[in-house]
Amino acid sequence: MSVQPMDVVGRSAWIKHYARGRRRLSLGTLDLVARRLDLASLRPPPHHGGAKAKAIERRRIAELRAQGVRVPEVLGENGDTLLLGDMGESLSARLRAAAADPRALDALTRMVIEAIADAHLRGAYFGQPVPRNITIDAQGAVGFIDFEEDPLEVMALEQAQARDWLLFAFGMSKHYDDRPEALADMLGMALRIEPRAVGRHARQVSRRLHGLARAIGRLGHSARSFAHAVFAIHGATAGVVLALIVLIDWIGDGEIDLLRNIIG
Repeated sequence: MSVQPMDVVGRSAWIKHYARGRRRLSLGTLDLVARRLDLASLRPPPHHGGAKAKAIERRRIAELRAQGVRVPEVLGENGDTLLLGDMGESLSARLRAAAADPRALDALTRMVIEAIADAHLRGAYFGQPVPRNITIDAQGAVGFIDFEEDPLEVMALEQAQARDWLLFAFGMSKHYDDRPEALADMLGMALRIEPRAVGRHARQVSRRLHGLARAIGRLGHSARSFAHAVFAIHGATAGVVLALIVLIDWIGDGEIDLLRNIIG
């Protein structure tokens, strides 16, 4: 999959090309691990690629738009490509700009959490709501992109919505390296209004990965982000913020790509 910017009659747009799916071995391995550990919310959906991936994205964009979610406008298509309207600056870029200002960082995080929670209440789910796939325009409207995979091929809606929170926590955790309790608190407020099954699935994953998160501190650079995400969800779903802060101290800098295989 590749994405290229362009201008269409004075407006910004993106050409998205859907290459043939590849990652079968890594996704198959991850799926086996998720099944063995009974982590249904972390099962990877099939990565189809090509025309099928394009069809999935076009369908999911239409479904999400009908549910009131801000998603790209499909401006055209040709072969294995879609022409998608620009949605504004990525959350990743906005977070980098706000890195030195905790209040601005929290305001961005809270705004996106509210958008995800509101979409879930409408019956929506995303699949990969990490900062690079979330947008914020000049007026502050939150949008979502990247839908060529459909989690409902391998899990129920409540599990897909729990997966959204797990991947969002993973994507956000590095921005809360020194304030994990703040992220847990904001996630906790959102999860309290989710259907009970969503919180149950999220907590199941955090509970099962809790020991792993404590043990992987020296495996590489992403280990700290992975651990922070697990502890944030665990704290958010259990209300154990103090335990979360204590456990964070067990984690050092490291490198692990367990969740990187999920988000591609």
